[in-house]
Amino acid sequence: MKLFNLIFYILLFFGFFLPTNSNFYIPLPGFLLQFNELAFLLLPFVNTLCTSKKQVRLKDFKLKKKIVLLLFIILFTEIIIKGLLYNQSIVESFKAVRVGLPLFSSVVLLAQGVRADIRVIWKVLLWAIISSVILSIISIFIMLPIYNDIEASDNIIEVFRGRITNSNAAFGIIGLYLLFKDKDKWYNQGLLVKTASVLSVISLILSFNRTYLAILALEFLYLSFTTLSFKNVFKLISLSVILFGIVIWSYNNIEQVQRQLDRRILSIILGQTNLYESAIENSRTVIYEGIVERVNEGHWIIGLPIDKPIFYWQKPTGAEPMIITDTSLVNILLRYGMIPLILFLWILHYMYRESSSGIVPFTLIIFLIASLNIDSLLRHNSILFLIILIFITHHEKKNS
Repeated sequence: MKLFNLIFYILLFFGFFLPTNSNFYIPLPGFLLQFNELAFLLLPFVNTLCTSKKQVRLKDFKLKKKIVLLLFIILFTEIIIKGLLYNQSIVESFKAVRVGLPLFSSVVLLAQGVRADIRVIWKVLLWAIISSVILSIISIFIMLPIYNDIEASDNIIEVFRGRITNSNAAFGIIGLYLLFKDKDKWYNQGLLVKTASVLSVISLILSFNRTYLAILALEFLYLSFTTLSFKNVFKLISLSVILFGIVIWSYNNIEQVQRQLDRRILSIILGQTNLYESAIENSRTVIYEGIVERVNEGHWIIGLPIDKPIFYWQKPTGAEPMIITDTSLVNILLRYGMIPLILFLWILHYMYRESSSGIVPFTLIIFLIASLNIDSLLRHNSILFLIILIFITHHEKKNS
């Protein structure tokens, strides 16, 4: 059984050590499988064969029943009901389920409990995050062969228009919390977690995502105020100087980053445009109109067939059909229906209510707020981070 523990750790690392989820694929017959999708698919299966004295399980039958019910309704609806109503094929049903694979895999782990060593899982996750951020930074200067759709001669900064993308960047929300709080907890001891925390915050800043930048700034102010002490003053100043220095260096030395900051951040600060015009008007209006139209059509009941988009994104090459939005709750509603959304909200409420440490409800609220403009709770790695946090804090409580 120890072999399966090792396989679990390997899957966890190799599933999440790459900078992006969508630029490196495993070619399988008939389709391309993303690296992290393979991990999400296999982790629950391997988990059932793991064993450890430091495994963590949540012994709550009601939670497990809700999770089983959620998955059963989605599979039954996609395969049977939509097959009858919309003539949706099995392959199309698989595509629909694939959209929410990170969430479905994570809640299965929540129901199972992690059966491998939770302390090793935490270390492996931290190493994966550190590796992904380092690879993101190296990619600025050296073209690495990890981007399936980018030519070797392409400049990664130009391809991503000045945004240094990283699929694990959302861990910066957790990392910033750990830099200020939970100093006496086992999961916040040592250089490894400090390194992962700092690098993840840097990665989140360099992504230039306005939603996360705003949330990170508010989180920084909140944590600074609630933990303010003479001991923390030096850390606050040092962290601020380091992060500000990174932004200034990037602005002065990377032209694409300069354009990104000018267009997305400085134009708002200098009053050349406002936040609504920059983030919502034009770019978001078409999304909201599409959502309202699909709701009015009655697709909130069981969700859309996978071949019907929520909205159309206008590009110079024409209108591109979009099957998802940037809002997690809307995606669940319009892809899977009202009942799965209610069950999902119940699971979130359970996670908030039963959390044994402040980091879980704090992070949950942050990701819930972010999910209004970023799909943090359905398709992103952040939902897995949240589930692992729950097991970590329950292990802390059990051994305290």
